[in-house]
Amino acid sequence: MDFGKDPLSGILIFVLGVLTLGTAVYFLALRPPLLPEDIRYSGIDIATLPPAFLVWLGVVFRSWGGFIAGFGIVLLGIGTFMLTGRTRWLSWATAAGVVVAFGRFVYGNLVLSSDFLWFIAVPFFLAVGAALSLLLRCGR
Repeated sequence: MDFGKDPLSGILIFVLGVLTLGTAVYFLALRPPLLPEDIRYSGIDIATLPPAFLVWLGVVFRSWGGFIAGFGIVLLGIGTFMLTGRTRWLSWATAAGVVVAFGRFVYGNLVLSSDFLWFIAVPFFLAVGAALSLLLRCGR
């Protein structure tokens, strides 16, 4: 089923999706565990922090990066849908976005040996189920 197009909104949301994915790349690959403003605001001496704390912060920020990436993918799908009017873009982007977001979250908690992995795995498996449902429906 196709719907009417909205080029202006589509372009704006698509560009927002691209910028959101850029932010995700920063969190996933480039962001240091502590920024200069983090140190200034907290007043901590970074030399007194145990190295494991900085590693932990890296895992946490990469998990956030996964959520940001998932949101960016969904925004790209919405923008593309608004440009083309094709619902397939919504299905594929939503499927990819939820798996990326919750997959990165569950992975980070696996790395940390989280005590709440069972709880975090529930939304991940729901995301995988939703993605499969969307993709199977889209393929019909």
